Amino acid sequence: MKSLLGVLPLSAFAFIAFMRRMWLLVAASTISVALAQPAAHAQFVKQDYLAISSEDMSPQQFLTGQKGKPITLAGVLRLPKVGEILPVVVIMPPAPGVGGPQGATETWAKVLNEAGVATFIIDSFTPREAYTLAEVQKVPQIPRTLDAYRALQVVAKHPGVDPSRIALMGLSHGGNAAMYANLVRFQKQHGPPDLQYAAHISVYGNCIASYRDDEDSVKPLLMLHGVADDWLPIDKCREYASRLAKAGKNVRLIEYPDAHHAFDAPVIKPDTKIPQAITARNCSLSEGENGAILNTAKQPFTPADPCLAKGTTVGYHEAATKKAHEDVKAFLKETFKN
Repeated sequence: MKSLLGVLPLSAFAFIAFMRRMWLLVAASTISVALAQPAAHAQFVKQDYLAISSEDMSPQQFLTGQKGKPITLAGVLRLPKVGEILPVVVIMPPAPGVGGPQGATETWAKVLNEAGVATFIIDSFTPREAYTLAEVQKVPQIPRTLDAYRALQVVAKHPGVDPSRIALMGLSHGGNAAMYANLVRFQKQHGPPDLQYAAHISVYGNCIASYRDDEDSVKPLLMLHGVADDWLPIDKCREYASRLAKAGKNVRLIEYPDAHHAFDAPVIKPDTKIPQAITARNCSLSEGENGAILNTAKQPFTPADPCLAKGTTVGYHEAATKKAHEDVKAFLKETFKN
């Protein structure tokens, strides 16, 4: 079976050339670059490229706690200050990459750096040779949770980072890891035994699948979602947030009226139609025996499942983006003070 939802949202504006060069640099070692605050990057003063040892695996391997094939990923750590121990947000970009200077990932990194928070952007795609929409099936969503755990282990060792104040943020395809790295089950199966993220943030993430014990979460979870999102509809995330709240967990879902998928990506024009995009907006999936992903009929889910539909609208929404930036900064301020 292909990715648990390799058919889900993709950013067509991946900053591929930069990330490929960065991965080649860090594949063998860690390289540190100090910047003299050039005008284009005044929000940070130091940038480190860090290697991350992770694994390639299928959703079934991840869900059943198996091992995968070793792979080296790359991460970019940006420090807005030097000489201080800083909080950090690990950012899991949407598929299939960062998205360029005006993409959502880079925009979030800039906003957080300007607020005094370091960022660590993880490239899950270039090392796996997933550069385009058609190739993103090489990177299943739920196993990216392992990338998040391994990134935590790396960034926590950096001398400029406070290991007790590291949050995980994921956008779209990356939102899956941001939500589910918070589960006790996955932490026991794949996470570092002595480290946890302080908080989790999912930005228009994928909530269409329910997993065993997915209400047993640990840290605060913030979910941001556009009400008009017809690629990953908000109703599935409302259901998940409601289940977590009923279980007594610290969860908050913030809704943005009239905002579509990728509402925080200035590079994408408002109300951009993608008629050929395949979406899972009509799907409700669940975990079966031995890590199988089942559709509503309790049959194995495949990329040909009749619940899949074509056509979606994406694009930048300035008001929603500004509000989301403030919402996240307020959430982190509250989280990191504890």
